Amino acid sequence: MNKIDLEKNVLYLAYKRNLQLLNIVLISGLGALFAYTGALILNPEKIVTYTFVMILVGAITYIIYKNIDETLRKISNQIKKLR
Repeated sequence: MNKIDLEKNVLYLAYKRNLQLLNIVLISGLGALFAYTGALILNPEKIVTYTFVMILVGAITYIIYKNIDETLRKISNQIKKLR
């Protein structure tokens, strides 16, 4: 194996790791949405509190998603440059 193949393998591993992190973030966001819906069904008088928490969780999820997406783009561009 030459140096370029090793770099590609390292980049592929980093890419897969970030894809797994992205899946975790998206599944957690979806779980939060289901929890929000369930909480509203069980206790609708706390809609303001639940909505505030959901907006906060949604914002954090979106920020993490954008960071991981940008990292995936950078890794993808690095892989393309090695070819």
